[in-house]
Amino acid sequence: MEDKLASGLEKLGLPVSETQISRLRQYVSMVLEFNKGYNLMKAADEDEMAASHILDSLAPLEHIKRLAENSPSSPPVLADIGSGGGCPGIPLAIMMDTFQFTLVERMEKRSAFLDSVRTKLELENVTVLTSQAEKVAPKSFDVVIFRAFHPFDQKITRILLSLVKDGGYIASYKARSQKIAVEMDSVKNLIPVYEKIPLAVPFLEDHERNLVVVRKL
Repeated sequence: MEDKLASGLEKLGLPVSETQISRLRQYVSMVLEFNKGYNLMKAADEDEMAASHILDSLAPLEHIKRLAENSPSSPPVLADIGSGGGCPGIPLAIMMDTFQFTLVERMEKRSAFLDSVRTKLELENVTVLTSQAEKVAPKSFDVVIFRAFHPFDQKITRILLSLVKDGGYIASYKARSQKIAVEMDSVKNLIPVYEKIPLAVPFLEDHERNLVVVRKL
């Protein structure tokens, strides 16, 4: 049977060390183990977890790395807002191990799970912050990332922009272009310009995926 995780990483062209692939596999196992009690994410087995969550999280890795390298601070701090079960923050932190990540999650049970992942996988570049996004100190991060947090609307957009340092970025995982256009039109007073980057996720080729990038001026 095809190893979707290893095969998908190869298709994405991402070089991966033995330590990184081991950590990704451990993370998959932990999510599947705790999923029923914690309701972390939709994943019935390792293959679904690999394709729908790990590879989806890692598809824009090179774009996110570029944003981090162009960010205001050195070293930059990236944040996964509404991290939930840890995607995309945990996979990105495993693969971008020279960058600092903060996982922001308001629910204590999920936050405790993230902290257990951080501890077991020995992710020294990860901090878990149990907090609502609006209660995080302003201008805390160079790059703010979110995947299944919330659509852009007036309230959420103001909160996200407040978290980013001047010259920093918001990077949002999104699906269909048509829906993105409607969503971004509703906040054009706050985000007049954005970039939409098409993504190709292995084993999800029939699902349109995009990364929406906003720079805070």
